[in-house]
Amino acid sequence: MKKVMIMAMTTEEVKKLLQIKTTKHDEFLDAMIPLVIEDVKVKCNNLFLDPVTGEERLPGGVKIYVAKACQYNMQPSNLKSRTLGNVSYSFDLEFPASITKSLAPYKRLKFV
Repeated sequence: MKKVMIMAMTTEEVKKLLQIKTTKHDEFLDAMIPLVIEDVKVKCNNLFLDPVTGEERLPGGVKIYVAKACQYNMQPSNLKSRTLGNVSYSFDLEFPASITKSLAPYKRLKFV
């Protein structure tokens, strides 16, 4: 029997949120969405499982985060600074606060 995976968020949903009308970024989004969702689960310490059905259900704020994170990663470069003498580049690897603030209500405490 073949196992069917239900995605918590589809490429089409992300494209609607970002108002993308072409298929130019579909491959990128197909690969990036599961990675961003995995990152959200770690950051929030939350699996977003429906207590009744056990299915993954992402709330609106998390869906907005996923869409904005994908859009941020679609930018050609997250170059933070550049120096010409002796060539030095610095890249920004973190999402800005304007994107991450939508996750705040969904974070759970982690007891160690």
